[in-house]
Amino acid sequence: MRPDTVEQTDIGALWALRDLPPFPWIATKVLQMFSGQNENIEIKRLIELIRADAAVSSEILRRANSVLYGLPSRIASLRHAVVILGMDHVKTLAMTTGMNAYLRSALRIAVLRRCWRHSVCCALISEVTAPALGFPPDQGYTAGLLHDVGRLALLVKYPQPYADLLSVVMENNFSLLASERDLFDVDHCQAGEWLAKEWNFPENLADVAAHHHEALDASGLSGVVGLSCRLADSLGFSAVDPVHPERPEQIIEELPRAALQKVQPSLNALRERLLGKVNALE
Repeated sequence: MRPDTVEQTDIGALWALRDLPPFPWIATKVLQMFSGQNENIEIKRLIELIRADAAVSSEILRRANSVLYGLPSRIASLRHAVVILGMDHVKTLAMTTGMNAYLRSALRIAVLRRCWRHSVCCALISEVTAPALGFPPDQGYTAGLLHDVGRLALLVKYPQPYADLLSVVMENNFSLLASERDLFDVDHCQAGEWLAKEWNFPENLADVAAHHHEALDASGLSGVVGLSCRLADSLGFSAVDPVHPERPEQIIEELPRAALQKVQPSLNALRERLLGKVNALE
């Protein structure tokens, strides 16, 4: 279990968490939207939000016009794109594109790009497995994408020091969390919990950020993300090479029965499908 070396009430005073770049505004808005309004209102609000961000607008239109969807004519309006892609997919795509832009400069460093690819892969797996425990797919995706928000914030603020830390951890099989605390006086789980609350994330996302390394089974959203995180690592999408690598077959056996059919038929096919989706979202 992760030791709590810093009280939650005091953690924001740590030097490493001062003046962090603010969380992407569009991702924040997406998290705060959709509290039971009818679908027409949701679509209208989502389109207004997307239009205010050129990068997200372009990405959603690009996706809607992708050959993957086999459409006979070009999609030119955001409303049409939302209808084609579906509300849930557009919400997760807006979140991912906003986060990608947030990390853009740091992603030029290969070892840091691994952290982002791990988060995206974890999100894709959580999206599939979350419904087996009664969570909506987009909630699973968002929790998986943001489970390492503390790490992502630290690497945006301190890209080269964090890249050096990851290299040292992998070369020497050091504990990542302990090494983070040695360098920054806070680990990414502690930082993630504090930032999730500071940035007004839903409470369950703060819990996921804090406890995804402690979850031993899929008995809640943190458990779903914890298993998805381990499965992502075992399939070659680890942020840091594990000291004791797990076999994906072992992890899959821990998934809820309802989720098995989504991931079990072929691990190679699953790995290739995830690789294609992760590459497409970079």
